[in-house]
Amino acid sequence: MFNSANDEEWRLARLERLGLKEDPFKLSADPRFLFLGPEHLAVYRQAQGVISRRRGLALISGDMGMGKSSLARRLYDVYAAEENVLICYIHTAAFKSAMDAARQISMALNVPPQRSFQRQMEGLERLMADAYTARRNVIILLDDAQLMDPDALEVIHRLYNFDYDSKVVQVIAFGQLEMAAVFETNKAVNARVFVRLALPPLTLSSSLQMVLFRLRVAGRNSPLIDDDAFELLYEISQGVPREMIRLCALATDSLLQSDATTINIDIAREVTKP
Repeated sequence: MFNSANDEEWRLARLERLGLKEDPFKLSADPRFLFLGPEHLAVYRQAQGVISRRRGLALISGDMGMGKSSLARRLYDVYAAEENVLICYIHTAAFKSAMDAARQISMALNVPPQRSFQRQMEGLERLMADAYTARRNVIILLDDAQLMDPDALEVIHRLYNFDYDSKVVQVIAFGQLEMAAVFETNKAVNARVFVRLALPPLTLSSSLQMVLFRLRVAGRNSPLIDDDAFELLYEISQGVPREMIRLCALATDSLLQSDATTINIDIAREVTKP
């Protein structure tokens, strides 16, 4: 009979044999393992600039697994700790309508729900007015924004019509490439976009740094993957961070079952077979 506790003990013992205190390639969103390579760090800093300089609306796009949600969570964690900031993070902005968007954003900002769209927007606008008086920066992070109904953009339109000498609300929308088409349906909102940023694939060097970083967090200070094996894993991953981590996780599982001390080319070939 399978015993999950015994299996976990065995796994931890095998990881310790490799100098690891924990699994370095968890797919869960553990902030300790978040690595921003030069390509993604540049996008992160530009997003920070939009927020700190109160530029308004920014779009950050990228394919699945490129690290958009990790970037959004990092921004949330950083700004949630600041005093003069009011921030919310909608992790799946699949708004079905303008009312749905207004209500979800209101609830995330602790604005009481209302029965009509007009009343709901009035509540949000009062929040903006109070934030302006208190010199607070309101930040709305929308993840998976490609899923929203175009009608939901009316909320952003209303918020930016409610403008002052400096922008009270900064909206950072993260989404897959088709997010651009959603915003193009509303000319008024699309014209408000201050900057459009794209998360590119990681280079071989950045992927290596990401893997070494994760190993260090997990307790190992030396490489775990042979050079030729790493190059194969990178080639198959195409520089997509989530895919690289998934392949490394599979390779580590295979390593734990073997007598090898590093992930060699044979293990890499095994886990990348079609």
